[in-house]
Amino acid sequence: MWTSLTSTFEALRMALEAIWAHKMRASLTLLGVIIGVSTIIASMTVIAGIRSIIDDQMENALSANVFQVQRYDNVGFQFGPRKRQRRPKMVPELADAVRERCPSVRAVGVECWKGGMMVRRGGLESDPTIQVAGGTPEFAINNGLYVARGRFLTNQDVLSGRNVIVIGDDVVGSLFSAMDPIGEYVRIGPHRFEVIGTFEKRGEALGESLDRYCCIPLEAFFRIYGERSIYLTVQAWSLNDFEQAQEEVIEVMRVERGLKPGEPNDFAIWTPATLQESFRGFSQATTFAAFGICMISLLVAGIGIMNIMLVSVTERTREIGVRKALGGTRRGILWQFVIEAIMLSEVGGGIGIILGFLLAILVNHFLNFPTPVPIWSVLLSVIFCSVVGLVFGIWPAVKASRLHPIEALHYE
Repeated sequence: MWTSLTSTFEALRMALEAIWAHKMRASLTLLGVIIGVSTIIASMTVIAGIRSIIDDQMENALSANVFQVQRYDNVGFQFGPRKRQRRPKMVPELADAVRERCPSVRAVGVECWKGGMMVRRGGLESDPTIQVAGGTPEFAINNGLYVARGRFLTNQDVLSGRNVIVIGDDVVGSLFSAMDPIGEYVRIGPHRFEVIGTFEKRGEALGESLDRYCCIPLEAFFRIYGERSIYLTVQAWSLNDFEQAQEEVIEVMRVERGLKPGEPNDFAIWTPATLQESFRGFSQATTFAAFGICMISLLVAGIGIMNIMLVSVTERTREIGVRKALGGTRRGILWQFVIEAIMLSEVGGGIGIILGFLLAILVNHFLNFPTPVPIWSVLLSVIFCSVVGLVFGIWPAVKASRLHPIEALHYE
């Protein structure tokens, strides 16, 4: 056993010396391994980070027992062309039908959004990408939002269509800095709104602020923007009623839409799990693509490793002849060249892993989201590199072990 370990360590030493003696040639050969491994590490790290953010945001995006009823299915992270069936618009009156005929439903909100808006106060301006929501009193609680100062919309605000507004933290920071915004007035385009409340700060995701929004009464939104493409947010009484509430809402919606038995729904139920499921499909597709790039890179690298090992065998023919003449066995020579090929591949894998970690750090720095490097991707990369070195190093090693000592000694 001790002899076996000694010969293995000796083979490792000789392999590293051979790689070091031909640094330029080895580095060019290892480029494919480096690209393949770093692609796997970086892509899996980014996917893990995005999944973590989506899970966190979905837990906070809606209350735990809230779902949405939308006109179209959530396409999420689908690839390729998206063909949508023509469906009738959602209308606010559907909320009344759900409230009256769904005993498992506690509250129903109506929402409508318009993006790319700018909020002004005097000479101060907010970011031009503010989203303005038209909502009902259920808007805040159904979306997991909380009022930091002042109050939220009331039924009277909505019914009268008053020009009042609850603003997000980004708008507060841009227009009011150190002063209390409650009771002050802001403008969105030519329209003037009284600030009655502010939302709590939500922070960032993927480097983007989650506080670029504000909410006005739904009727004021309709009056100002004329947009009536709404969706419903529905809150069940509890998590135990969540599935039952969805079934009741689907039944009411089908009746209100005049759908016959057997006809597909012309609306969509959206829950946090919907986007998470969609992301799983996206992450699987991305994983397969990353593995495809990795396999191609490793295949190219494997061919390069085989070529460099064949050249190495040719250059060291006399050395092999001397070793055989001094009692070296075919097995020992075979083992030496196999280890050298594996070491060559693993050196590239190690560089690729380091590069993958650096890419993860850069992503974390510029996009400001968690980038946990999956340990399984590192282990898988090491295994892949070993397999590539073994598979593509076998033929050169066998060729070296089969050299006749007399012919090898006379090789020029």
